[in-house]
Amino acid sequence: MVIPTYNRTSLLRRALNSVAQQTLRAAEVIIVDDCSESVILEEVRSIASDFSSRLSVRLIVNETNSGANHSRNKGIFAATGRYVAFLDSDDLWFPKKLERQLEEIKKAENVSDKPVLSATGRYRVDDRGEIIARQFGGHALNSQKIRRSNFIGTLSSVMVETGIARQVHGFNEALPASQDWDFFIRLSEHVQYVGVAEPLCVYVDHCLERITLDYRKKLRGHLYIYRTHVRALNGGANTVTAELLRDIAEDYQELGNESKAASFYAHALSASIRSTRSIQLLIARVLGTYFRVFSPPPLKLRRYKRYRRSMDRLLRNGATRAIINRDRRIIQKLMP
Repeated sequence: MVIPTYNRTSLLRRALNSVAQQTLRAAEVIIVDDCSESVILEEVRSIASDFSSRLSVRLIVNETNSGANHSRNKGIFAATGRYVAFLDSDDLWFPKKLERQLEEIKKAENVSDKPVLSATGRYRVDDRGEIIARQFGGHALNSQKIRRSNFIGTLSSVMVETGIARQVHGFNEALPASQDWDFFIRLSEHVQYVGVAEPLCVYVDHCLERITLDYRKKLRGHLYIYRTHVRALNGGANTVTAELLRDIAEDYQELGNESKAASFYAHALSASIRSTRSIQLLIARVLGTYFRVFSPPPLKLRRYKRYRRSMDRLLRNGATRAIINRDRRIIQKLMP
């Protein structure tokens, strides 16, 4: 498994603690420090040493600060196991994550000899460990579906066959964001997908600096996905693009560019309508004019309201509520 980190100590220790509590021991834990400040690097070395009695830890230190994609690629090419899993240093694993995921991967291997890409369900939590959403993108992967949205979600839920990760050249180091999405799209033609519905990963949506909170980088990543992987598909105006166009509209909205936000939101709405290309473009022009006068709704707020409604629906079921409450207690223990 690979953990990229930069100038983090307490969060790294917390992430490693969740790995140390796995019911199936990780064969190797590769920490790639992206040239942290010297004082912090010494603490990272100390943390790696502290966990070496419980885990097979290897620390790689980049000579220059080169970004998380470069660090992950270093981990992929240094890995010795058949599979490589990823864990961002601010995320967490449930204790049975590796065990359950590998159980399902072994079943898939008995059916097909294609390389495996696997992801589990996940909880999105705030920095106090309170659950925002429980998410799972489904059991099917194809090139159309993964272009529609990054339903796999956080890279911390992912395990992939090391050979195929190397074959597609790992992560695009030029991308400031959406590097995981680009990686999944490039893998989609070569793998069998193993989705594990259980939420076995914790994505921490906190207030510290994180790539998804930097909307300039996020916008650049989304535009790259759109221009490289989506726009040429069926003329670029279809349900495959609607969700991504809405994401781009949100990015522009958060950056204060209301004109661009209005344009992309209008195209997102028109792309979701089943009609001819010419009709969709006409609808987009009309809606674009409307939203330049009356701004689009607050898209980020709407997204979080969707998370809340989804959780409310889940909690209405007594059995599901009991599972979520149990998992909430596990998360609180993992986030001291």
